[in-house]
Amino acid sequence: MMHKIYNEDDLLLPTENVAVIGSGLMGHGIALVAAMAGQKVVLIDTSVRALENAQQRIADGLDRMALKGRLAEPAEKILPRIRSSRNIKVGVRGAGLVFEAVPEDLALKRRIVKAVEAAAPQTAILATNTSGLSINAIAAVLDHPGRFIGMHWMNPAPRMPVVEIIPGRHTHDDTTRRAMSICARYGKQPILCRRDVWYFLASRARSGLSFEANRLYLDGRAGVAEIDAALRHQLQLPMGEFELMDLTGAVDIRTRGQRSADRLVSENPHFEPWPAFLSLHRHLVTSLWAPMSARGACGIKSGYGFYDSPGKGARRDVSPAFIDALEILAPAVNCAAWCVTNAVGSIEDLNRLFLLAFGWPKGIFDFIDDYGPDTLCAVLEEKRAAAPVAWRDFYLADRLLADWPRCDARNAVADVTMKVDSVQHVRGTPI
Repeated sequence: MMHKIYNEDDLLLPTENVAVIGSGLMGHGIALVAAMAGQKVVLIDTSVRALENAQQRIADGLDRMALKGRLAEPAEKILPRIRSSRNIKVGVRGAGLVFEAVPEDLALKRRIVKAVEAAAPQTAILATNTSGLSINAIAAVLDHPGRFIGMHWMNPAPRMPVVEIIPGRHTHDDTTRRAMSICARYGKQPILCRRDVWYFLASRARSGLSFEANRLYLDGRAGVAEIDAALRHQLQLPMGEFELMDLTGAVDIRTRGQRSADRLVSENPHFEPWPAFLSLHRHLVTSLWAPMSARGACGIKSGYGFYDSPGKGARRDVSPAFIDALEILAPAVNCAAWCVTNAVGSIEDLNRLFLLAFGWPKGIFDFIDDYGPDTLCAVLEEKRAAAPVAWRDFYLADRLLADWPRCDARNAVADVTMKVDSVQHVRGTPI
């Protein structure tokens, strides 16, 4: 059952004019969603070619949705609502809502939001589509951070039913309410990330699976096709990890994310509350993802990645028999448990994310009942004993997982039925 978590009156807020900065993979998708909701959109980019490509992708997307009967009105009415601009100052003038969707670079995002703050109306919501950079860190350059918030869209934006909402330390509760109401207007389920941590709720919780799959590949224990087959066949996941990374361009995202994290560490050595998470991420970037990014192996957007021909047709029919998906699943469950224990999100929200955003056949915590907490903890302990000291505690079983049979763990769920007009979020560690 979906709980109503917004106030219908908020849907009447003056956000009919929307600006989207960045016309790439995510930006053009967000612009399309807003236009389909009846809003007038200015899509902003410095590159004429990028804007032309975005308009073509938007038109193609509308054609595909029309053929599938997924449009509420003709494409001819939707497309004219989107116009292009190469000038931020002109493009955001009169906008009630501005989405920043430029690449995952902290310095770039800071420059963009600072320029938007100076040019957009004082009542406008400023939303960043970052998939993991600290909201507090980006907002540090703003004079009025109360109207700034993270709205992490999933890829592809028109199809994915979830948007992650991440308030910063200074974000006004009214801004959070309005952001969640906007999601409702777009037909998206808002998921509240209650603490501003690196990679937020969705990406951080899923990182356990991603890290372990990549470690198995990096250590030469199995190929990408074998690992992906194990995840699909044994856990019934819709896609393997390397298929998904090629689809989303994750190699680039993770590499840029590490550069930004290193900068944040220089500003605040304690910005990451789980040091082992940062250490393992850095190891994978240095040893695998950064070299792939440097040679252009970035997935679909570059033509090849983990697979020579990513996307449709990349999947190989191979045997996953010698890979036990349980050793990839255990760190994933542990990462999700860490998020609950450390007040980033609730069990119910995490289960919903894995079902809706990642297309899993069940919630991440449902696997605890399938395999048993003792089995999962034993896998983690074996991995912890063999891991380098720098990231050994990444495999330390979280107390929620360790105590699962001895406590009413489901009581750890925050009250997700609350109305947005009483939103209370946990403030993140200052950056």
